[in-house]
Amino acid sequence: MHWSEKYIGQPYVAGSADCAHLLSQVRSEQFHLPVPEAVEVERLASRLGRTGQMQDLIGAYGQRTETPQEGDAVLMICAGRPSHVGVFCLIQDEPYVLHAMQNAQMVVLHKIRDLGRVFLKVEGYYRWK
Repeated sequence: MHWSEKYIGQPYVAGSADCAHLLSQVRSEQFHLPVPEAVEVERLASRLGRTGQMQDLIGAYGQRTETPQEGDAVLMICAGRPSHVGVFCLIQDEPYVLHAMQNAQMVVLHKIRDLGRVFLKVEGYYRWK
């Protein structure tokens, strides 16, 4: 069983269980990495919802990489701008992204190669600082 399975199907809730919060949750629970204070996550998630500046969140906690590893952030382009984030997973040598998807109203797992089917595109991968 891959660690990502415990998150699949969790409800999406804007402002409290969205893509930014899932990233923070997985960072803490699965990889035992420091997470931003809850207030910081709330502020960033609120700002991202208004402006779509996901780079603020990623830039604060990650560094771009061309060789993603389990748990790295996946910044995705949605509606023409980088505004969605997920967690990189490697399952049986296939790259996936775990993300809280508003349209699905839950946490989902997609193969990276299939993201175009849900109107998403990878902007880049980011290793935690």
